[in-house]
Amino acid sequence: MTEVVVWNAWLGGVAVGIYGLAQFVLTNKVLGVSTGYGSLCSLASRQKFFRVGAYSERINWRLFFLLGIPLGGLIAALTSPGSLKPSFSVGALYDGVLPQVLWAKGLILAAGGFMMGLGARMADGCTSGHAISGIALLNWPSMLASAGFFAGGIVIVQLLFRLF
Repeated sequence: MTEVVVWNAWLGGVAVGIYGLAQFVLTNKVLGVSTGYGSLCSLASRQKFFRVGAYSERINWRLFFLLGIPLGGLIAALTSPGSLKPSFSVGALYDGVLPQVLWAKGLILAAGGFMMGLGARMADGCTSGHAISGIALLNWPSMLASAGFFAGGIVIVQLLFRLF
């Protein structure tokens, strides 16, 4: 049996934090994903909703940042010791309620990601943008919003797992 090597979460968190601060200091642009998601949608949709404001320029740095996220994950996986085994595992609780078939689990997770991205676009920002960029920049409304996101998420997840 091959041992699976997992990167330390704290190392990834520190790297994201340093990158987010460096990006802000060097470019005066805040790290975030939802604008890149809107840019991606503007390439596939003719709806005006995806072509106004920050999305009027369809090909931009945020689009390439968004596309680089899975590419970076692939590079990390290919350069890590151990074998590469696709699983889409997001933890024991979720694995207990999601389908075990790889394509079905991937489809559900992709649909959930699409809905989260659409919601972030409709809300003109995302929770991770507040939590990563806002907290790193010591923005008190982002700190308050992030605390609310985590508290609300914990409550809803606990309710859903008790119901289902």
